[in-house]
Amino acid sequence: MAKDSDYKFSLQFEELKLIGLDIPHFAADLPLNRCKNRYTNILPYDFSRVRLVSMNEEEGADYINANYIPGYNSPQEYIATQGPLPETRNDFWKMVLQQKSQIIVMLTQCNEKRRVKCDHYWPFTEEPIAYGDITVEMISEEEQDDWACRHFRINYADEMQDVMHFNYTAWPDHGVPTANAAESILQFVHMVRQQATKSKGPMIIHCSAGVGRTGTFIALDRLLQHIRDHEFVDILGLVSEMRSYRMSMVQTEEQYIFIHQCVQLMWMKKKQQFCISDVIYENVSKS
Repeated sequence: MAKDSDYKFSLQFEELKLIGLDIPHFAADLPLNRCKNRYTNILPYDFSRVRLVSMNEEEGADYINANYIPGYNSPQEYIATQGPLPETRNDFWKMVLQQKSQIIVMLTQCNEKRRVKCDHYWPFTEEPIAYGDITVEMISEEEQDDWACRHFRINYADEMQDVMHFNYTAWPDHGVPTANAAESILQFVHMVRQQATKSKGPMIIHCSAGVGRTGTFIALDRLLQHIRDHEFVDILGLVSEMRSYRMSMVQTEEQYIFIHQCVQLMWMKKKQQFCISDVIYENVSKS
C-alpha cells in the first residue's frame, strides 16, 4: 500500500490504543485469578467477560480469561479467549460445554519459536481424555498445508456435544500471514463461516493472548459477511467496537493494515462474481 495510506493507518492505530483504558477488569485482578491469566497485561473486561457456571460459590470460581464479542448476526456471536493454560484447560472445556459452542478456531501453534503459546488441550489420539468432569474424544483429524480440522465429541453426564476445531498454523504471533497468504486466510475464514451457519452457540476464537490474531480473524469474518450485503466498510469503527469489548483486539498496526489488504481482495472477488453473474444473465437473455 502507498506510504500516505500507511501514515493514515498509523494515525488510526494510535487512536485505537486509547479505547478501553478506563474499562474495569476487577475479576482478572483478584489474587486467586491471576494464575489463570496467560499474560499479565491482557485481562478481560468485567462487563463482557464470560462467566462459568459452577457449583462452587467461592470467589473466582466463575472466572476465565474470555470475553463476548458482537458479530454480524448477534451481540454474542464470538468468544475471544486466551490459549488455555495447563491450569485452565478444564475451565476451557467447561466454557465450550456451557456455551453450547460447536466451533473452536485456534490461530496459533502450541509452540512457536521455542516458546509455549498454548497448552495442548485436546487428545493426541482417538483415546478419550477427561478434563475434569468433561470427557473429550477426537473423532477425526484432517491436516492441510496451512490448517488442520478436527472433530471432537465431548461428554458430560448425560450430555453429548460435537465440536469442530479449526486450527490455522501459518500465522506468526504479533504478525500476519505472509504477503501472498491473504488468499489462504480468507479461504480459511470462509470455510469456518460455512460451518458456523450450521452451528449453534458462540464461536470460540483463540490464539495465544486472544487479542491479536484472534481480533484479526473476527474482523475478517465480520467483514466477509458485511461486504456480501453492503457496498461500504468502516474498518476503524469495527476494530474500535471490538476493543471496547476486549482489550487490544487487533494487537498490532501490521495486523490492522493486513485487514485492509484482505478487504481489497474481498472487494475484488465480489466484483468478479458480479461480472460472472452479468455474463450468465446476458447469455440467458440472448438464448
